[in-house]
Amino acid sequence: MEKLLEIESVSLQFGGVKALDDVSFYVRKGEIFSLIGPNGAGKTSMLNCISGLYKPTSGSIRYKGQELLKMKPYHRTNLGIARTFQNIALFSHMSVLDNLKLGRHTLMKSGFLSGGLYFGKAAREEVEHRKEIEKVIEFLDLQDIRNEPVGTLPYGLQKRVEIGRALALQPELILLDEPMAGMNNIEKEMLARIILDMHEMQDITVLLIEHDLGVVMNLSHHIAVLDFGRQIGFGTPEEIQKNEDVIKAYIGEQKVS
Repeated sequence: MEKLLEIESVSLQFGGVKALDDVSFYVRKGEIFSLIGPNGAGKTSMLNCISGLYKPTSGSIRYKGQELLKMKPYHRTNLGIARTFQNIALFSHMSVLDNLKLGRHTLMKSGFLSGGLYFGKAAREEVEHRKEIEKVIEFLDLQDIRNEPVGTLPYGLQKRVEIGRALALQPELILLDEPMAGMNNIEKEMLARIILDMHEMQDITVLLIEHDLGVVMNLSHHIAVLDFGRQIGFGTPEEIQKNEDVIKAYIGEQKVS
């Protein structure tokens, strides 16, 4: 499989604090890749560098061979990179449907005038976008809550809607920042199935940050491990479980099955 995303010698510094220190790994097209490590290890900082919220102090981030560091965040989105956030970033007063529509705003091609008057190309474009949103609603089983304000939904459903908004972009690479945080075991199992389905049925490459090591080991093709901003492991789940540095820093006495 070709390398879809390449992280090379990336460092990120805030004043005297090194959030990332010479990190290098790659994500192959068509795999589920996990980025793990203790709290404060630099995992979300890495996702922010990939999506464009942070600019690394040094290093290179390439997507399909293109250097991302020179691109604005919306340009990266247009290339097919979508993400969710550790803390839910939805518009709570808006409906599920309207939040999903926002996921496609960068794909809209109609101008302000035609969009406002809603005729011709704008009307046809709206129909096409709505078809894609309906596919997301069906895929995530959101039919019964499509018109509900997001803020009234249980936490687990809100996380599913946020993933739906990212999927509405029809990404080739999706960055999931702790999507299972705060969920019970039943909700985790459902979301794990969704991640597998988006990977297998929609051919989406997944970069996942997750603390549940059972989920990580069962879902991932490859894993990178960070500790205090440094990379201490990179390999298959089997290799990571045998890595002494990883065991000492992160896995410890936890049983992974």
